[in-house]
Parts: sequence; structure tokens; C-alpha cells
Amino acid sequence: MTLPTRCPLCSAGDRLSVVTPHVYGDRGGRAFFCCGTCDAIFLHPGLSPEEEQRFYAAEFEGFMSGRSGDAGGWTQPERHIAANQPTVARRLRYLNEVLPARGRVLEVGCSSGFMLYPLIEAGHDCVGIEPSGVFRDYLRARGVACHDSLDALRAAQPAGGFDAVMHFFVLEHVADPEGFLRAQLDLLRPGGVLVCEVPNAADALVTVYDIPAFERFYWSVAHHWYFTERSLGHLLGRLGCAWELRRDQRYDLSNHMVWARDGKPGGMGRFTPQLGAEIEDAYRQALIRSGHCDTLVAVLRKGNQR
Repeated sequence: MTLPTRCPLCSAGDRLSVVTPHVYGDRGGRAFFCCGTCDAIFLHPGLSPEEEQRFYAAEFEGFMSGRSGDAGGWTQPERHIAANQPTVARRLRYLNEVLPARGRVLEVGCSSGFMLYPLIEAGHDCVGIEPSGVFRDYLRARGVACHDSLDALRAAQPAGGFDAVMHFFVLEHVADPEGFLRAQLDLLRPGGVLVCEVPNAADALVTVYDIPAFERFYWSVAHHWYFTERSLGHLLGRLGCAWELRRDQRYDLSNHMVWARDGKPGGMGRFTPQLGAEIEDAYRQALIRSGHCDTLVAVLRKGNQR
């Protein structure tokens, strides 16, 4: 294991500690470290640009299928769309509060486009960016403009001018998160909104229940970063625009019970008929209140100072 000399987010050179040497999907030699100054958790050494390009071009769908199982639909776009309808419903609860009623929307890392289709139906003009050829070709076949990178988007539409940019569980995959967010803010019209979701490193399965099987599953070689509220706030505070953080919870009590009992994923909704929706929702709200939820949502607005 090689040791980092500084935090890649805040550049602090001390108070760096090992979080875990268990990196899912790594062939050895990498670990996750935490910066005691800004609270960022980062992979060291990170994937090289060449390794990343090869991974996302040829391996990503299979990698995600291995993590989520057949239910995730990662190798078949139609199944992926169907599997993510609960996610659509969850996200629309807050997106309907922050997106304009009509507008030009860009999703970065749009996968099968499952978040874009309901927005198109609602009257938005939607564009996607997706490096995976499987999903990108599928979106184009459905008539949705989709590019393989931000550079390709700029080349095709140099004027930019989006009312909203959004991405979900993408920021943690990016080596330079500050530069990534600044590039997206540049694509927004004045008053436009940038929305992103990231995993919350304070997830109860990590910080409360301490389940060994989950610890070996959670920390992924595909991620450069894991953020807490403090480290994500540190990053957003450097961007010079108004921002807020929201908490959310994707996985239910049934999922957590299966992790505790069986040490594996796949428990969503397993015991909901017996527990009842009220118990599931109460558990979700308790995790959100305590900060031990699994998801953080950042909302940034261009042209307003915090």
C-alpha cells in the first residue's frame, strides 16, 4: 500500500488516515484514506486516465451488474429503466421543487436515460452525456440527443445555455470534482440550477451497524471520492455560488435487515408487506434526521452569492 502525501481536495499534508484497505473491484494496492482537515475520503492511488477510459468503455456495465445483480438491469437498457422507476419517484419529489416548470435540461452520466424520459414528457428539452456506448446508443435510438463527454457537447452546442444541469452518483467518479462542477456551472444560464446526488459516507451501514460484508462491498474502485456533509460543503463553498445540501435515503429497512442477516445486497422491499409502509417510512425519516442516511443532494444556483 502506498501512502498519500496530501489530501487531493484541500491539499492538507497531515491528519491523513486509512479508512479501509478493502476496495471492491481492485486487484490490490489501493486503499481509501480520510483527510482530518476537510473530511474528504479519497482513493489512493486513483485510477489513471487510461484505466478509467478502459473501465468505462468496456467494463462498467458488467461491474455494476456484479454489484447490483440481475435486478439492476445494467446490461439491458429497458430493464435498467424498469428497475429504476422507484428512483425516479424518489428524485422527482425534490426535483419538482428546484427545476423550472419548463426548460433546457442536461443530465451528465444519464445511463439509460430513465431520469430524462419523465422530464421530456413534462415538456423539458433534454440532453444527455453518457460515456457508455450501450446506453448512449440506446438514447440516440429513442431520439434523445446524447454525447459521450462534456467536450463533445461543447463542440456540438457551443452556445450552451441550460436551465438545469443534473447528475446522480457521478461526482464521486470524477478525479477533479471542483473543475467538474465549475464546467457545469459555466453551461448554466443566469439563475440556472445544478443538482447532484452523491453517496453519504455517514451511511448507517458503515457508521452505525459496521457490517463487515458491507464494508468490503461499499468502498468501490470506481469512486475517487466519498463525501460527508462537511467535505461536500467544503467543496461547494469554493465555487462562489449559492448552495444547499439535502439529505435523502435510498435503501429501506428491509435492505438493511438483509445486509445484517445475510451479508449481501438485494433486500429492497423484502419485508415491507410484513413491516408495513409506515415502518419503512419512519425508518427512512429517522436516518435522514440523524444524518446517517445514504444519500446527499447538493443544489447550486448560478448568479447568486451565498
